[in-house]
Amino acid sequence: MFKTPTETFEEEELLTPPITIEETGYRPALIIHGAGGTKVGFGGEKYPRFVYPEQSTDLKTRIRRFPIEGDKPTNETLLHAYWEASIKNLRINPVENPILLSLPTADLTNDDFRKLLEAYFFEELGANQVAFISDPFLSLVNFIPQTKSLTAVLVDIGLSQIRIVPFYEASILEGHIVQTSFGGFELTLQLGTWFKQQGYEGPIDALFIRDIKENYCYVRSLEKYSPQKSGKAISYYFNKQIFELADQRWKLPELFFYKKFFSEKTIECPRSDFEGNRFNLKELTLSRAIAFVIQSLNERLCDTFCKNICLTGGGAKFIGLKERLQTELEKLLPECKNKLQIYTTKEPSLSSFIGASRLSLLPAFQKQWITQEQYSTGKYNLFL
Repeated sequence: MFKTPTETFEEEELLTPPITIEETGYRPALIIHGAGGTKVGFGGEKYPRFVYPEQSTDLKTRIRRFPIEGDKPTNETLLHAYWEASIKNLRINPVENPILLSLPTADLTNDDFRKLLEAYFFEELGANQVAFISDPFLSLVNFIPQTKSLTAVLVDIGLSQIRIVPFYEASILEGHIVQTSFGGFELTLQLGTWFKQQGYEGPIDALFIRDIKENYCYVRSLEKYSPQKSGKAISYYFNKQIFELADQRWKLPELFFYKKFFSEKTIECPRSDFEGNRFNLKELTLSRAIAFVIQSLNERLCDTFCKNICLTGGGAKFIGLKERLQTELEKLLPECKNKLQIYTTKEPSLSSFIGASRLSLLPAFQKQWITQEQYSTGKYNLFL
């Protein structure tokens, strides 16, 4: 039932020119799920038309979340409402228009969310051309113009989780994944707690706190690190109050590198390296987790994985993160020091949407749409 990308087309085909709307008469619809917001739009476009849930323009309001936690739905009724709104606002006929749906998981054996999608789109809407693709693979597709490779380590720093997902020739290596139970949202809450200490009386998950986190916080480099040296202070005026941020600007993303915090939040991790030596899971940080993933894989492929590390997700926006990881990984993986290459994009939070936009128009992908007849008879493969 499952079909890997390499069983479908060659690596070079991911770089072929896309088909045009004139050739097909339609544009595939895209619904790309994420806890921070589900992006909805069309294939061939760089940006989504809509994001659900919509956030208020009032920075005092709380952050609204899409009803999934990691890869688990938290409110099926609300999910259906957002899917219905997506189809309505795109103004498409689901019986005629292809629809690409992302699965917010790297665990291909977990099919609860996919079953919800199948029941709604095939059975309720009568959709006739649907594809289900794992979110990490869509992000990988977005990096292919840079890496030219389907073998890579994807580091996804999302709203509710961090995932480190290795791919070998486009196939997810499930037994080597690292996953944590925290992401960008928990950093927002921590920053809100610090603001409370300065007299802030609003919700600690307010939009303005997220705004400060994304625009004023940064990852301090190891070379400039000094416990005695304070970070450059900034003042933020909001709601007739002035808040000051100094060390908090770099201490917030420093949680990625704080062993006790990161280790306690890790829920999945490879246990030993390729020779069977056990990892010290109490020493985990973001950089150590990446190194552990690479060390757990085949030694012969170490160089290939090291030169294709891809940062994605909203948390990848932190200034200095790429450089800090580069420095620490060179020490943790000295044998790969001269080969380490970390890739980022201008819009890391849109990686999976842009990947879907490209993938949905590839000529080799057009055979992957599941029809109503195939769904009814169960005679179809899942492209994951």
